[in-house]
Amino acid sequence: KNNHKIVSSMGAGGRFNIEQIKIADISKTHNCYLARAVRKRLHREGIRKGVKVVFSNEMVDKKYVVKEEGQNKRSNIGTISYMPAVFGCMCAQTVLTDLIELD
Repeated sequence: KNNHKIVSSMGAGGRFNIEQIKIADISKTHNCYLARAVRKRLHREGIRKGVKVVFSNEMVDKKYVVKEEGQNKRSNIGTISYMPAVFGCMCAQTVLTDLIELD
């Protein structure tokens, strides 16, 4: 609403291959359950594009998904230690790139 640029990290759970991490508009994401949930929520607010995200298009092996019944969750997916750090580095890269482009 304030026309600020943002970048958001999507789900790293169940992913292993850092070569499949991408930076894209939320409308271009695929194979990511968290991105799908975020897209749905944004659609309810009338936002269909314009949000940069870091996501992995790597398919999650179903054997890593643990079913659970929570208030907002139906499952839990473990994360290998290096993936959240790589996602964070990709977010930082995006922020710095956007700042440089402002000049």
